[in-house]
Amino acid sequence: MSEKIEAAVEKYVASWAEPDAGMRRKVIAEIWAEDAIYKNPFVEFHGRKGVEDAVQAYDLFVATKGATFKVTKVDISMDAVRYTWEMTFPGAAEPEAIGTQVVILDENGLMANDHQFIDKAPTGMEELVHVGLDV
Repeated sequence: MSEKIEAAVEKYVASWAEPDAGMRRKVIAEIWAEDAIYKNPFVEFHGRKGVEDAVQAYDLFVATKGATFKVTKVDISMDAVRYTWEMTFPGAAEPEAIGTQVVILDENGLMANDHQFIDKAPTGMEELVHVGLDV
């Protein structure tokens, strides 16, 4: 089971850099519960459509700045998953942003409740907070 969960986390984080919105939507439908709740420090999103709305990393960081995302650690405890990720710009020695997610899985193993913590905020995030965008 843990391999399946780790694969879902990797797939989800990879979707942040997916240019095709339809593919991002497909990934979200595969690994998120229909009634999921996604929360970052600023905004709360409901349902798969809400998760899709929250995943704006491609438009904000990949298309415009060439960012890449990678999972750096996954911990699993029963139905709880904690994972960390990094966002890096081309040529950068250090990640531009680092985050931790804490996810509760539903009885089917789908992501049901996700809390995002920003461990290192990307430059310019302050402006995004005011318009309620997820980063």
